Amino acid sequence: MRIAVNARTLAYPSGGPKEYLLSLMRAMLDLDAGHDFTLFYSDPKDVGTFPEAEEIVLPTANRLAFDWLALPLTLRRRRFDAAFFPSSNMPPGIPCPAVVAMLDLGYFHPTLSMYRAADTCYMKFAIRYSARRAERLVAISDYTRRDVLRLTRARSEHVAVTHLACDPMYKAPVTDDALARFRSDRDLPQDFILYSGNVSPRKNLPVLLAAYARLADRTSCDLVLTGGLAWNEDFSSLTRQLGLNSRVHRLGHVPREHMPLLYRCAKALAFPSLFEGFGLPILEAQACGTPVVCANATALPEVAGRGALLVDPASIDAWTQALAQVLADDALRRTLITEGHANEARFTWERTARQTLASLEAAAGGEKTCLRRPGA
Repeated sequence: MRIAVNARTLAYPSGGPKEYLLSLMRAMLDLDAGHDFTLFYSDPKDVGTFPEAEEIVLPTANRLAFDWLALPLTLRRRRFDAAFFPSSNMPPGIPCPAVVAMLDLGYFHPTLSMYRAADTCYMKFAIRYSARRAERLVAISDYTRRDVLRLTRARSEHVAVTHLACDPMYKAPVTDDALARFRSDRDLPQDFILYSGNVSPRKNLPVLLAAYARLADRTSCDLVLTGGLAWNEDFSSLTRQLGLNSRVHRLGHVPREHMPLLYRCAKALAFPSLFEGFGLPILEAQACGTPVVCANATALPEVAGRGALLVDPASIDAWTQALAQVLADDALRRTLITEGHANEARFTWERTARQTLASLEAAAGGEKTCLRRPGA
């Protein structure tokens, strides 16, 4: 089967959609299932990411021009059995059966102010269109699948759940010397609570900052945050108002190959999001042996299992208490680390790759391909 993949999200500096596509494509290629993949990039620097596949650059920086014009035109000139769209939407004019990955439907929850108005209007239209037009949908969590069925006209039997998983690099051993060098190179504090993600309203960082402000005088741990600089002004203003300028460290974008080191340096991961379609940093931290405190909201309990301390996302008191507890209680930390490893092991990219290929095969109308490795 010949499969086209919209790989425009690889041009993003970081974020969940990019991580999803990188890990899923690597797993699907490693299955060696006999399918031929063609990846369409918007940036020439991405060529070579998957040398086993055909890689084509459509040099169009504007995402709408890439999705709505360049890619459909190219697909009409070539024959593909199916096309895969990994970012919750597909454009009109796709000439072959399509599978769309639904990452989350946060655009339909306006009270959370998660996205800018123009993006929200576009994506609400695009998601509803994709749910009607695509032959199959894959949702990255049970929560997201329920949202898809509730908010679109997708048919239940056409929506499969394909959970995400942790990249194997997070499980690789790391030496104490490597951690010490990384800490020094990044000028990290000796002890810190980590937030991993972008800085945006959906991430609920004001509650985390307010809780940390109550805790700061009682702990030597600073607060370290990753993520792009969008929504920067409100965040910086709030940090100053709380008197936390010297205790809060913003790293900006951290290369993905450095993230296992960052997790292992941290005393705990704090993940207070109001809304997540999955919540991959939870599994990444668990794989690295970092205790997790996360919000008891949307898909996060589904992902965290018993390997995290779950907290009401709206309660500053609850967050203050939970962070203090996970920093001070060694028995709790050991339990969270043990349960976190066991929980993270439930999710594998191999399983997700098999499930995604099954949806692509169903969309194309072909018979189920045997995905077992030779000799397995």
